[in-house]
Amino acid sequence: TLDRFNYDSYRQELKLAGLGNLAYTLRDADRIGYTFFYARNAENTYMLRQGEDYEDNELIGNNSVTHIYTLQNHQLNGHHEFGKQWDLNWSGSYSKTSSEEPDRRQVMFEKAGSSLELFDLNKQENMRYFGSLNEEEWVGDLRSSYRYGDNNLIRMGATYKDKSRTFRSTRFYYDVSRFNPEIEDIYQTSGFMGYDNIANGDIAIIRDQQPKDQYDAGHSIYAGFIDAEYYPTANFLVNIGVRYEYSHQWVNYATDGGEAKRNEVNCHDFFPAMNLKYTVNDANSLRFSFSRTVTRPSFIEMAPFLYQESYGAAMIRGNAELKNGYNYNIDLRYERFDQQNSNNMFSITGYAKILEDPIERTQTLSGGAAVHSFQNADTGVAAGVEVEFRRELFRDFRVGANASYMYTNVQLPEGGAYTNAQRSLQGASPYLVNADISYAPKFKNDTQLTATLLYNLQGPRIHAVGISGLGDVKQEDLHTLDFVATYKLNDHWNFKLQMTDLLNQDIVFRQEVKDGRKLEVERYGRGTTFELGFSYTL
Repeated sequence: TLDRFNYDSYRQELKLAGLGNLAYTLRDADRIGYTFFYARNAENTYMLRQGEDYEDNELIGNNSVTHIYTLQNHQLNGHHEFGKQWDLNWSGSYSKTSSEEPDRRQVMFEKAGSSLELFDLNKQENMRYFGSLNEEEWVGDLRSSYRYGDNNLIRMGATYKDKSRTFRSTRFYYDVSRFNPEIEDIYQTSGFMGYDNIANGDIAIIRDQQPKDQYDAGHSIYAGFIDAEYYPTANFLVNIGVRYEYSHQWVNYATDGGEAKRNEVNCHDFFPAMNLKYTVNDANSLRFSFSRTVTRPSFIEMAPFLYQESYGAAMIRGNAELKNGYNYNIDLRYERFDQQNSNNMFSITGYAKILEDPIERTQTLSGGAAVHSFQNADTGVAAGVEVEFRRELFRDFRVGANASYMYTNVQLPEGGAYTNAQRSLQGASPYLVNADISYAPKFKNDTQLTATLLYNLQGPRIHAVGISGLGDVKQEDLHTLDFVATYKLNDHWNFKLQMTDLLNQDIVFRQEVKDGRKLEVERYGRGTTFELGFSYTL
């Protein structure tokens, strides 16, 4: 065991959002609209950590983190009809997002008998961190459809997307090796970590801003598509199409030694898709689909920036050598709908996927701490079955459930550092279950109560793939139970009660070690959340 910490975490959130929409109809067949959306979410988190690190130091950690997320989005769209056969739809949007850590603070204390002293193993335990991430995105979309016959149509269109990101961070390390204050209260650090002790030289501050602590990234996509919906017979739908994409993804970063690097993923791809639906009768139908899709590395997976939120916690580092993963998907689905009651349905789906170069989360060790990164596997397969049903047992009382079982297997590249040469896909649970019970009676004067109980079961899954002799880190089964109730008093007033995670089951991660034992490496409880709210509609 390298690090063992227990922690309590407290969080405050403030969420603000605003939405504006303006639409204008030029004539019955022409509409233009503009939408503006803004959101700002701020989180203040305090974490108290106690435990031992990999050198058996008995420590207490005092961590405060502020995250501020903002989003603003402008959308302009239009719809135009030319007779009964042609229509044209266009849209464009600009988005700007940011994620700020304006002042993350960490102070580590070491127990020395019955007293405390500041921990100064390598001058990086007591620190302040400032990080800023900004992202802009432009999107343009143009598509048109032509209708012929009673139900047949042809669609075609083009899409442009351009996203860019900048990330910058700075750390300030507090050198307290010459400073040994008397510590009585770990929560009031300004008394002994304040400016006076910095000015008199008891504490030295080291500003650390290196090229490796920043990166720039971007992604551009140019795409065009054409597809058709055709009914050879009245009860048989054939939908077939193809999409072409040119994707240019890049990241500029610096190595740990400060050398500037650039990595690019440039791809020309065709993505065919086919959907077939055969309607046996008014109640029963069969669907079959085939498609080729892509899984691209996200910027955080691709940028080799080392991120650690608190001492002893897992670190995350991207991998600039990642490439796209591709998926070949096949689905066969049977559906049955009750003609007497549209709330009643049953379906069963069989599906299979072939995964080419899937992206997986891995782990290794660096300086005594776990480091999570990302890597392409060679190939993989996934296959399973899903069953779903919904039924109204009596008036206003409905039940529903869906359950799926999935088999996955990943083949790994030869000569790699993987511990297990063959295993299930990282992040995939072999079984999932969702169920709900809903009661929604209506009363006089348009008042209505809606109460829903939601259950979810997520099967065990690999959280991080072990390499270099380390076993896989697996998350155990997780059961959750939520309750949501809304009461519509009239056309203006609505009241809401929400209770989340009533079971409050711990989330547990275990890792297999070389002697076959499975050791617990992390456990935490999120707690049960209760929310009361109301809304007023003008």
